[in-house]
Amino acid sequence: MSPWYYLVVLIELPLLLALAYAGGWWFYALIAFITLMGMGELYSALMARKARPEAGVGYLLALLMLAVAQFARPELRSEAMIACIFAAVAAPLAAQFTATGVPGRLRDAALTTLGVLYIALPMSFVLLLCHFDIAEAVTGDSDGPFKARVGALLMVAAAVWLSDTAAWGIGHLWGRTKLAPRLSPRKSVEGAVAGWLMAVVTTIGVGAWAGLPVMHGLGLGVLLGLAAQVGDLAESVIKRDLGLGDFGTLLGPHGGMLDTFDGMLFAAPIAWLYLWFFVLP
Repeated sequence: MSPWYYLVVLIELPLLLALAYAGGWWFYALIAFITLMGMGELYSALMARKARPEAGVGYLLALLMLAVAQFARPELRSEAMIACIFAAVAAPLAAQFTATGVPGRLRDAALTTLGVLYIALPMSFVLLLCHFDIAEAVTGDSDGPFKARVGALLMVAAAVWLSDTAAWGIGHLWGRTKLAPRLSPRKSVEGAVAGWLMAVVTTIGVGAWAGLPVMHGLGLGVLLGLAAQVGDLAESVIKRDLGLGDFGTLLGPHGGMLDTFDGMLFAAPIAWLYLWFFVLP
């Protein structure tokens, strides 16, 4: 893990938190940019291998899904999100109507849907986390606007990125047992355990600051530690299938946007669902 990684995170995390606190269109624009860049990396890699995903359709569906997460009224958000998921399946198929009989069109529709459901849908949960006031859910009273808007997101982002750092550091120094040698040969069991423990400790610590009881921090931390590493390995599945080392060079030696946010794609939905089902009264 190069020093560039830490520079990227030191820039990304304050920007993410500042715009999360600002909310509204500012935060929507940032998450939309991250999402579309990630989808563009995936679609470009697929196109380089002769697939033809309907990128424009995918981008429009992503923007709609993110808008629902950010701006829809809470009482209508669930139904609107279900409609977006249906559209993510139906619209790419409908886009093939004029190309019936051309080989590979079903594959291309499915790959378009993959981009929306693998990247845009999880990133919508990043927006939803900023609508979840942990202290208010636990006690009925908010602990101020900063924690209300940023607390849940900071807890998840810190758990994911510190877990990644711990996994790399311990794996680099003491890793001996390969975790998934064919999929990601540099990952070790020792590093994975260290990353998981770091996620647990971070979630308990940052969660307590945001108002989350320690036992919930422990339970959520266990899940986030697993989710972050599964997200990393899931991205490796796609990269190996496409013959890629990284998804891009946007962030220099650290790779592309997907290489930075792969853990968040799995951790953010898990965190929001845990908070929704187990923390809300």
